Amino acid sequence: MRKKKILPIVGVALLGLVIGVILTAKTNLVSRLSAVPEVATEKVKVQKTDSGTFIVIPSFADIAEEVLPAVVSVEAEGKEVFRSPTDPLFEFFFGPQMPRMQERRSLGSGFIFKRKGDTYYVMTNNHVIKGMDKITVKLSDGTVFEDVEVVGADSSTDIAVLKFKSKDELPLVKLGDSDRLRVGDWVMAVGSPFGLSATVTVGVISAKHRELGVMREAPSIQDFIQTDAAINPGNSGGPLVNVRGEVVGVNTAIISPTRAYSGVGFAVPINIARKVAEQLIKSGKVARGYLGIVMQNVDRNLAKALGLKKPEGVIIAQVVKGSPADKAGLKEGDVIVEVDGRKIKNALTLRSIIQSKMPGEKVKIKVLRNGKYHTFTVVLGSLDDRTAFAVGGGGSSVLADKDVGIVAAYEKGKVVVKEVYPDSPAGRLGQINAGDVILKVNDRDIKSIDDLKRALSEAKRKGSVLMLLEGKGGIRKWVGFNL
Repeated sequence: MRKKKILPIVGVALLGLVIGVILTAKTNLVSRLSAVPEVATEKVKVQKTDSGTFIVIPSFADIAEEVLPAVVSVEAEGKEVFRSPTDPLFEFFFGPQMPRMQERRSLGSGFIFKRKGDTYYVMTNNHVIKGMDKITVKLSDGTVFEDVEVVGADSSTDIAVLKFKSKDELPLVKLGDSDRLRVGDWVMAVGSPFGLSATVTVGVISAKHRELGVMREAPSIQDFIQTDAAINPGNSGGPLVNVRGEVVGVNTAIISPTRAYSGVGFAVPINIARKVAEQLIKSGKVARGYLGIVMQNVDRNLAKALGLKKPEGVIIAQVVKGSPADKAGLKEGDVIVEVDGRKIKNALTLRSIIQSKMPGEKVKIKVLRNGKYHTFTVVLGSLDDRTAFAVGGGGSSVLADKDVGIVAAYEKGKVVVKEVYPDSPAGRLGQINAGDVILKVNDRDIKSIDDLKRALSEAKRKGSVLMLLEGKGGIRKWVGFNL
């Protein structure tokens, strides 16, 4: 049985080349191989005739005609350093190797959503333009803009914003409200699959609040819209449009056992994407909500012990002193079951909800405590403002270090990784996982949180980390990265 893969939908340079989640921009390593008028929402109509009963499906022609002029193809070129899997450790012991540069090309989609004077802003996916040196934007009528700048990009949501100047007045898409979407609603995906610009496909909302799981290819904030509208390599960054002609999502990925479209596509909700884009335009970076807890998933055994019907939710293992969670009254042992009325399946669900909100926003958190449900209002802090902290009495039991990008806790005589921050040296490495035991940092044995704190301080002065980890099954591995 073939394994399903989640694929970024970046297009490839050749039509016949299979792609392997596909993040839906089209990537090729050469050497290695005006507002849209509202359209009234219509219910599906049933028409009876002498010859039978027919379902009358509304046409998307008028919507496509209005939206297409604001949808663009995004082409990007760049060079990257080729590194073998052993390079980090090789460099630690033998020094740096001579870099080998390789050309890289990417083809995706985007849409013009904002204008300031003669400057136009395009929303697309981060993976379409990440690491690229030259970016061009092409309109559906063939007009090309070459002086395109990256305003900002956010890997946690896979959203990026580009800008270019035009003396001519260009149309803009209209942004909708993704929270109003219902499963079964008609939607239209627009983009440049395989380089075929101005392509329109139609489907329905298959599901909401989908998660793709923790994997290197997937964004860390996951609250996807699932659709069966055909999404293929090259569709990355293109709009998902409702029957009112409004953009409700940014097409991003597909799941496929064959690396080609199989009816399961994913889009970032526009309510999340809009918030990110606005911050990128304003400051070039994204501020995220911060709760201040160390958490773990509720498994079957915990659920049974806690009196829960299903193994859902997260249990608080530690509350950071002085954090928003602490100030609101959350305690160790509380089981978080809902945030703002949305059920919490696991730690990924909670993290995605909290980090998709702004610092200062209020959230209502429902917890199970001693067999009774309680609701707390938490004013979120800023994830960017967190500092390295330790929690515990005589001898710290938890350490969070934003510079390295990990949260670690002392459990049963071992120092265990509890969380890895996505936008950090450890997170970008993609080889450190929650549950890994930290045995050594550089030449220091790690037997306590205080050991880890001292070792990481030394590593920061040195500018690099060499870490020995023990993963599932007792398998050990060395990982190395620069700070």
